[in-house]
Amino acid sequence: MGLFYRLNLKKNLKEYSKNESVPVIVIYNFNYKKIKISTGISVKIKDWDNDWRKKLSKDPIKNSDEDSKTKNILIKGKLSEVRNIVERLVKEDKIPTTEIVKSLVREKKVQRVRKTLKEVHFLILFEKYETWVNSDNFPNRESYVRTLNPPIQDIKKYTIDFQLKNKILLLPSDINDDWVNGLIKWCYKKGLQPSTIRKRTKVLVNFSTWCRENEFGDFSIKKPKSFVPSEEREVICLTRKEVIQLFNFTQFNFDDSNHVECLKKHKCLSYIDDKWINDRGEKLSRTYTSYEVYRDMLLFLCNVGCRFGDMIKMRVGDFVFDDVKPRGERGGYFRFFMEKSRVRREVKVSINQMTDIIFRKYVKGKNSNHFIFPQTKFGNPISNQKFNLHTKHLSQIIGLKRPVRRPEFDLYGKIIDGSDKPFPLHNVVVSHIGRRTFIREHIERGTPIRTIMKMTGHTTQKVFDGYYSVLDKDIMSVNDDLYSQTLREDYTSPKPSNKQSKSTSKEELEEQLKRLLELNEKGILPDNLYTKKVSQLIGLK
Repeated sequence: MGLFYRLNLKKNLKEYSKNESVPVIVIYNFNYKKIKISTGISVKIKDWDNDWRKKLSKDPIKNSDEDSKTKNILIKGKLSEVRNIVERLVKEDKIPTTEIVKSLVREKKVQRVRKTLKEVHFLILFEKYETWVNSDNFPNRESYVRTLNPPIQDIKKYTIDFQLKNKILLLPSDINDDWVNGLIKWCYKKGLQPSTIRKRTKVLVNFSTWCRENEFGDFSIKKPKSFVPSEEREVICLTRKEVIQLFNFTQFNFDDSNHVECLKKHKCLSYIDDKWINDRGEKLSRTYTSYEVYRDMLLFLCNVGCRFGDMIKMRVGDFVFDDVKPRGERGGYFRFFMEKSRVRREVKVSINQMTDIIFRKYVKGKNSNHFIFPQTKFGNPISNQKFNLHTKHLSQIIGLKRPVRRPEFDLYGKIIDGSDKPFPLHNVVVSHIGRRTFIREHIERGTPIRTIMKMTGHTTQKVFDGYYSVLDKDIMSVNDDLYSQTLREDYTSPKPSNKQSKSTSKEELEEQLKRLLELNEKGILPDNLYTKKVSQLIGLK
């Protein structure tokens, strides 16, 4: 079976003049029989590209033709029309013979007359949009393109199913609210979450904008309203105690005499050889267990707050020494450039005791160009998918089983039955939990929000707020002495206004002031109460 388009030559190509027009036809082959299907398009010999199969765009008509853009789309539209007919026959367990395909092409309910570019099949325009998204002309970073391709593929699959079911070839004007709602329900049946479904509808909105900007039709696709969850979902992260528990578990370590017994017991005994060439050209290597490396990488993420993709690209030279601290005490910071940033955004995070131990462990004998963490035997970075699979298992072995909840919501914001039951923490320990843990730890320490955002590379408060939850203890700590000072002043004997300042050490006072500022910045503590409580702390009326 074959399907392609070509010129409908009646004589040898050399006998045509360069300016002579020839019709373009679609050829369908099946069991050594073929049919010719007219596209209604003609092109001059000089404007036909004989090498169109080798090009990414697959455009057979060159730009030298003034109407090449329109003609190429119409030709592909006819090809897609025939392909859809063949696919429908196969799906219905029918043999797509040339006779049946030819008869279906002629049916009015399947074939539509295209007089203008606005009447081109939706799927053809959408495939052209897909080509543009994956081209060098798309004005966004590569990581963003990777997030667009799954929604694009889902939309194409739904469109094909819709066309086969309704025996119609969609025009862009057919994409109405009912069609979009059908797409949403189709995605929902596939098990996609509302946040993921919204990405599909966003791609449709961007597609309609692209069509208007490129004069492919003036139609608009509206994005459905976002649902409001029936309850706030808690952001899951590791507690300080759990991070320490990870760090103190040494039975994964290659140097631990019990590592073979431990890892064999859990059927996960494997090793990673970290190999490199030093400045003298000597080949060096160091062996670790795979779970030892995964655990240390997870701890590194919890202490640096970067994404997994940023961590695996870090080299020894990305650590910058600081000479401020006394000799013998390592000071400095990790410097990296965020992979998910439109601009080359530099982020700096200072080293601490835990990251210092991990850093020393993996960089001994390496130069500044070597990667900090080991790579696979093929010389590639460890994949995020593989890392996430094993971090769940190693967390289970270590005993991270605190009950957590992560309810799922339907299209109307209601919790799906059974999805709100608690489950062990180790089920959701993946690379990104390290970034959330880093942010939550700094919030509990009273680090100002803007400082944390600087270390995580966030530029908007809205995105940053999605990385942490306001816990009950945060609310209790800010409300426990609300009005208490006033009540003491009104109903007890007068006391010096600066007694609290005298009884509070300088360090405690600074910590309380930081805490108040943090709660004010998060919107938990109103400005008037913030001003009053600060005045009370420093002894002012």
